[in-house]
Amino acid sequence: MNWKTNLQLRDLDNEQAIEVTCKSCGHTRYELPENLKRREELKHAYLDEVEAALSCKQRGCHGAVRIALSTDAETEGFMGGLA
Repeated sequence: MNWKTNLQLRDLDNEQAIEVTCKSCGHTRYELPENLKRREELKHAYLDEVEAALSCKQRGCHGAVRIALSTDAETEGFMGGLA
């Protein structure tokens, strides 16, 4: 089990971008959950099912894709140390 089998599409914020990367050609695009929820078969789908239902939109490719959740949160390096 991984995070994709634990989360459903409806658990995500409508503004949270989902990065969709083609395993064949490497083309990357971003999808919003609110747009994916419009597809009847994805309304109550888990993210692994969403990943299996999507394909590459690059002309002539239509390969399998990998999804990842992207975030706008800032990351900071470890600032601790010995005093």
